[in-house]
Amino acid sequence: MIEKVQKKIPMKNKIFTVIIFVFFFHNSFSQNFNKIFWSLDFKDKVWILSNPNSSLKVKKVSKQVSSFSNKQLNISYLNSNFSEGEQDAFRHIYLMYKLSSKIGVEKARRFGNIYESYNKKVFYKKRNSGYDRAGEWMDKFNNEVGIFVFLKIGNTNDEHLIQEIGYQIKEGNARKIKKDLKGNSLNTDNMIINKEIWMKNWVNERVLIQTNN
Repeated sequence: MIEKVQKKIPMKNKIFTVIIFVFFFHNSFSQNFNKIFWSLDFKDKVWILSNPNSSLKVKKVSKQVSSFSNKQLNISYLNSNFSEGEQDAFRHIYLMYKLSSKIGVEKARRFGNIYESYNKKVFYKKRNSGYDRAGEWMDKFNNEVGIFVFLKIGNTNDEHLIQEIGYQIKEGNARKIKKDLKGNSLNTDNMIINKEIWMKNWVNERVLIQTNN
């Protein structure tokens, strides 16, 4: 009888812990972050709840990176010789570098993949969201560049980091959607893909190219 009681206690503790984490998560994150969380698959919810400290750091770092990268894209160094696609690559590389430095490479990659899976869910709930498979592939590729940069140079100051990211983009080591000068998406034959078509189809003719093209 005593053994049965002892076996039940760990399960009760686990349930209690999950309840505490859910309450903690709900009250610690922004409305947008909460919205993402509740739309995730069960296994992703459990993983996030089992890593509350990392989740808090992701929220904090994401906010800082968004503000910082927007400023950096306006300074003379980058002064947008960078196209829209290259600017997006910069943000993803910078964010994943920062997350890797704060919570480690594997957790950073997991959070990045969770966010991309959320974008896919948004597409199927709301067409014309602007998300598609090409965009998912692009973001995941550039996330990996961010991880590569962290493994290459380790912890460093922002000046050095910005120069390194700029180098990776200018060397074509990141990816962007193939577009013409007017911002129209192009297929492999350089034909314009009707926006009404690609925005309604997760799999479409949009393709990726190197950021130095």
